[in-house]
Parts: sequence; C-alpha cells; structure tokens
Amino acid sequence: MRDRRARTVRMLWSAGAAVALALLTAGCSPPELQLVAVGQGPQGELRALLRPCSGAAHMEEVSIQHIADETDGADPEVLDGWSARPPRSVTGELEISLYAPPQNWHGAAQPARKLSAAGFYSVDFVIGRQETQPRSIVVKYRGIGRFEAADVEGLAPGQWWADGKVMSRTQFREHTDDVC
Repeated sequence: MRDRRARTVRMLWSAGAAVALALLTAGCSPPELQLVAVGQGPQGELRALLRPCSGAAHMEEVSIQHIADETDGADPEVLDGWSARPPRSVTGELEISLYAPPQNWHGAAQPARKLSAAGFYSVDFVIGRQETQPRSIVVKYRGIGRFEAADVEGLAPGQWWADGKVMSRTQFREHTDDVC
C-alpha cells in the first residue's frame, strides 16, 4: 500500500511538473521588435533594411512572407515570399533586396519583380543561436516589419517605411535604438 501511494505521489508530481513546464514554455515566446524598414534602392528596387540591436548575436534566418486571403497566383512575377539562412559572418545593419535572398545565403526563392496589392507582407529576422542537438534555433528575439504595397510604392529614394510610418534612414536608426 505504501509503495502504491509513493508511486501515485511521484506520478502526480511528474504530471504537475510537466504541465508547469508546458505552461512556462507556451507563455514564453521571444519578443518581436520593430527593427525592419522597407524602402527603395538607388535603381528603384525595393529593399529591406534590417537593424538588429547592438551587440546582437548572428542573424540565423531572414524571411519575407506574403499574407493575403486572395493571391495573385496567376502572375509569376508577384512576390510570394522566401526564407534563407545568412552566412555566420552576417551581423549588424544589413540592406537586402525584397525579391530574393543574397546569392551566398542558404535558401531558395522564386524570381519576383513586384508586390501584390492584396494583403500585406511581413519581413523578419531571427537573432539567436543554433543548437546542434536537436537541430533548432534558440531565438533571442525577432526583428519584424510589416507593410502593404501601397505603403512603399510611392516612397522616394532615402525614405523608409517602418513601424507604420515614413522615416529617413537616420530616423529609423534612432527608432531602433529606442526599441532595443
């Protein structure tokens, strides 16, 4: 009888610990910080400006995603999205094309040349460290930015769309310093 009671107590304690651990992990998602701006490059191509907090670890992943109820599936030139892993040497502020990851990054993207008027886009990067067992990324925080095609189409060179408004590069840097 005593062994049975001890087993029951251990089982309840283990179950309680598992539930507490599940609740703790479920409630602890990494912070999302407004650290991405979108603007036009010198030749009028759309660019994303990624600015991690100073002293941050490596960027582990960068992705662009189109989120819409309706798609422009018939138009192969419309950006649907992509995800890629930069080389370990990538740290600090970075400006990249919205339409495809840089050539030396690990990932693939369908060639795109324009944005969809439907829905919105999300650009994000992950700061953290890569674990080998199991292969995963321990995320410290995510740098994010969201925009619609109409938000960025009329921007002049030197203007950036970030956190719901137009900014200069200097204003964006000040904004990210405040966010960090």
